[in-house]
Amino acid sequence: MTKTQSRILYTPKSEGFFVVPGVVDRGETGTYRVFENMTSSMTQDQLSELYETKNQKGNPHPVDSVLHFAIPLAAYNLKNESPNEAEKLRQFLRQGFRQFPNTLTRAIYNPSGKDKIVHNHGTSDEYSSDAEIVGPDGLIAKIPDKKILESLLGTDDIDKINEVSNWINGTNSYLWRLNSKPKNKEERVIRFYAIDDRFYLICYRSPVDEYPAFRVLRIE
Repeated sequence: MTKTQSRILYTPKSEGFFVVPGVVDRGETGTYRVFENMTSSMTQDQLSELYETKNQKGNPHPVDSVLHFAIPLAAYNLKNESPNEAEKLRQFLRQGFRQFPNTLTRAIYNPSGKDKIVHNHGTSDEYSSDAEIVGPDGLIAKIPDKKILESLLGTDDIDKINEVSNWINGTNSYLWRLNSKPKNKEERVIRFYAIDDRFYLICYRSPVDEYPAFRVLRIE
């Protein structure tokens, strides 16, 4: 039986990647490779097509917002086990998040009733949940509706989310979204963005905007 990894590994091959164990996604714990080369800039629909092509072949692929947070969270939890590798990964994530990375998660704002969060949008692995996305912008510690964080990140643990964003970017997390119900249904992409004074969780940008995305691969 293969012994489960308990530390971050870094492999600087022709295409470098990090190996991050202990990643929890929807109740399952796995080990993922995080590749240093991100995708080219593309729309979310193009990203969905790329996911289908790459995932079917067992190749690195883009991911939804839950895995976008679950992988840095696992790395943060292991940072003391492999400090040198963790620091390399932290620097890579920081630079990657400053490129306004795309995800496979879409927010659907409805004129009335519940909104919807769709993960792995447009793929064969799509799953969704009803949510109340609309609300005030602000630091996540101050927003009144913490439950939305569970829908977007897989956790509503404010302290842990801020610990991870401070580790990566030296700042707390900030939520940016529609502040009131739209007159007509609106669809927006979930993205992250790191700048000097904030780490943004953005539920606001257009699906046709083109940005790069992280590439990962589950290996066990």
